[in-house]
Amino acid sequence: MNSVAVVGAGNVGITLGLLLKKKGYEIAGIISRTEESAQRGAQMIGTKGYTGYFPVLEKANVIFITTPDRVIQETCDRIAGEGGFKKGDLVLHTSGSHSSEILSSARDSGAYILSVHPLQTIPGPEAGVRNLPGSYFAVEGDREGLPFARRMITDLGGNPLEIPTEMKPLYHASACVVSNYFVAIIRLGLSMMEQLGIPKESALKAQLPLIRGALQNIETVGVPQGLTGPISRGDYSTISDHFTVMREEMPGIVSLYSELGKYTVKVALEKGSIDKQQMEQLLKVLEV
Repeated sequence: MNSVAVVGAGNVGITLGLLLKKKGYEIAGIISRTEESAQRGAQMIGTKGYTGYFPVLEKANVIFITTPDRVIQETCDRIAGEGGFKKGDLVLHTSGSHSSEILSSARDSGAYILSVHPLQTIPGPEAGVRNLPGSYFAVEGDREGLPFARRMITDLGGNPLEIPTEMKPLYHASACVVSNYFVAIIRLGLSMMEQLGIPKESALKAQLPLIRGALQNIETVGVPQGLTGPISRGDYSTISDHFTVMREEMPGIVSLYSELGKYTVKVALEKGSIDKQQMEQLLKVLEV
């Protein structure tokens, strides 16, 4: 039986501890910088809380480092320097942006290293427990640790997504585009509605059915088939009208609208809803 230690009492660490314990994993303890957060995490998980690495790391053979990204490597190096890793231990972090290589000091101590990143938002432990099952988890690192990662993710009700270590930043950029940039694009659309004199709250209510419809299309028929709108139809005159008004009313967004439009043309061509002649006409109109 693997014995799991969690280093870092934030939302991700507590969520993983809760879910793994429910699935029968032994949670040796949770470690945090402060007694208050360590005991809070321990109480939520149903384990023991510590502010030091020992004795919990002497018992554990799977160590999750779930600290903020900026201190993962520092934390790993400190544990390694204090002799906290044993030969054959599995050390994992949950950062989306960093690869497993920031845990190299653990490998130097004889441990195997992995990064396991849930492709999901975890605003709090309760939401995490609700959201993680069914999610995908990006995994990369030492091949010796992959069987455990696959089994653990399956036990959590998730799906493993194995990626090359050197491509971890590209993976994270992809996640930023579909999550963070999606919110930013919605904000851009709302600002355009505000320019008409419609309050932001009313604009959001008006646009939500359209947003839900787009997501439903993606879920039902996928991408690129879920694409709709004037570019998907090859309607370059409509796009030209958009630019006429935007240059007058919101000149600061013209270049962004243009670049988004150019990429959308590629998606429409992939969908097969426009031909190469229509593509050329659209790109000509979108050139600003």
